[in-house]
Amino acid sequence: MNQSKLEKIPQYYTKIAYIVCACIFLYFAVFGSNSIIIQRSLLLTLLVPTVFIMKPLTIKGNTYAWTKVIDFILALSLIAGGVYIMAVWDDRILKTGSAPRMDIIMGSIMIILVLIAAQRTTGKILSIISTIFVIYALAGPYMPGFLVHRGQAWDRIVTFMYVSTEGIFGTPVGIAATFIMVFIIFGSFLEAFGVGQWFVDFAYIITGKYRGGPAKTAIVASGLMGMISGSSAANVVTTGSFTIPLMKKTGYKDYEAAAVEAVASSGGMFTPPIMGAGAFIMAEYVGLPYSTIAKAAIIPALLYYLSIMLSVDSIAVKTGIKGLTKEQLPPIQNVLGINLLNAVPISILIGLISIGFSATKAAVYCIVSILIIAFTQKDNRPTIKKIAAALEDGSAAGVAIVATCACAGLIVGVLSMTGLGAKLSYQLINMAGGNLYLGSVLVAIIAIILGCGMPPTAVYIILASVLAPPLAEMGATVLAAHMFIFIFSCLGAITPPVALTAYTAAAIAKADPNKTGFTAFRFGIVAYIVPFIFISFPDLLLHDTGSFVNTTIACGTAIIGVFCLVAALEGCLFVKINMIQRILLSIAALMMIIPGTVTDMIGVSAIVIAIIVGIVAKKSIEKAS
Repeated sequence: MNQSKLEKIPQYYTKIAYIVCACIFLYFAVFGSNSIIIQRSLLLTLLVPTVFIMKPLTIKGNTYAWTKVIDFILALSLIAGGVYIMAVWDDRILKTGSAPRMDIIMGSIMIILVLIAAQRTTGKILSIISTIFVIYALAGPYMPGFLVHRGQAWDRIVTFMYVSTEGIFGTPVGIAATFIMVFIIFGSFLEAFGVGQWFVDFAYIITGKYRGGPAKTAIVASGLMGMISGSSAANVVTTGSFTIPLMKKTGYKDYEAAAVEAVASSGGMFTPPIMGAGAFIMAEYVGLPYSTIAKAAIIPALLYYLSIMLSVDSIAVKTGIKGLTKEQLPPIQNVLGINLLNAVPISILIGLISIGFSATKAAVYCIVSILIIAFTQKDNRPTIKKIAAALEDGSAAGVAIVATCACAGLIVGVLSMTGLGAKLSYQLINMAGGNLYLGSVLVAIIAIILGCGMPPTAVYIILASVLAPPLAEMGATVLAAHMFIFIFSCLGAITPPVALTAYTAAAIAKADPNKTGFTAFRFGIVAYIVPFIFISFPDLLLHDTGSFVNTTIACGTAIIGVFCLVAALEGCLFVKINMIQRILLSIAALMMIIPGTVTDMIGVSAIVIAIIVGIVAKKSIEKAS
């Protein structure tokens, strides 16, 4: 066998591992698995070793023969660790006493390899934090203040992390194996067989002809695609490659175009029906069906996208940006005619989940519907090659999430072993003095800081274990506390100074990253406000609501508040407004967004005064002219 064929063997292995993994976990989604540990370890064994092939060790940007050998050994070691735990698991769950030496050796290797894999897929921050937590478990007696604990022996740490379902193979990886992988594969099939492109074309049809059309199209398309992909950065790259240039061409500044794409893509992480990976983990933590989690996100997502849409419309009004011409739009007879069947899979998904089907089975049935529909379309007709490519792409997209979940499992394990989670909870309550609003602010700051350098899923896993309980103890409902943390975990991607999704969009737009980041923050500011509303008024989450009338009023006033907020920030809402009106509308926004009769009355009064000021100013200008 010649050298070139030898070098291709790792790539062949990767393709086969991805396809086999996708098939296995689609099978599990329909028929289930008899062993939790087999399901979870099989996921790690098939996917995570490919990290060392697809993201090889480099020295100053170069790979060498010896670095490839190291990566090969690391990949084999991780496979050995996964196979070993599957082989000995049945014996270990019945065993008492000290762990066998081989368990400690294989577990130690697995912990190290999980840290390395996370570093290569998601960056250094998560790996560093996880390492610090493991060191903390060892060095408990030497910790200061409330951090002190008796310390854990290395054998005990390894056994807990490796030979149990509490550490590496804990809940995060469990959710990845049951829910996340299936939905990632579902998203891959949507892309592979033209459904994703249909969403984009549909967005052009319904928004493209109106003023600021390309930006509104970017919002709708990125929102729809974000629901499918659940990855803001991937969404920016996918849809931003053609929406950003079009926005720039029609008159939006380069950093505005990039910011629009960044905030629209980030919102997909908490937009139902298919939210980010953290939403499936939330369903497990909260103990509610996924459909309940998706329903709870409807109002926050609606307010978020409404604010972005109004912002780009205001810019279009100020700068005179027109919509697209008929020739620039995709043929309506294709989008709403021969290709309208592409809307069926998502409709099936929503319908099946609504009537009580499990989310995973619903996703598999939707994949079947995609293939059936694709047979009716000449350009998307399924072939073995296309189906294999969709399976491969789906598993490939899940590698980073699985590595992240495994690494985050180390942190969750340490929190459980040492009691640190409970200690941090008590400290947060003490710092906030038991005040829910102050506690919420502290949690939001922590989530945003971590979210600036870590994937939202990892941030949520860590904080849900530590900070959701104290929020609940201070008065928030459990669902509201978790949704609060989840949304703020997603917002690090558009929060300066480290707004990774915004910077990705800026690179495509060739715009200033800092301007893009701060503009994205401005466009997405509603997402920073709404969680503070539902943390104190959980009826906005549409779960266990009290009075239907009160909930409707709260939603209605929140929508009015968003209109006022955008007008105050942009200096325009359908028409240009003056500084006095902006001040009045900013007051109205604050009052209307906060639920309550008194605040609503103050808000309405401020709006009425702002309108009167506008009328008087207009008459003065007319008289002067």
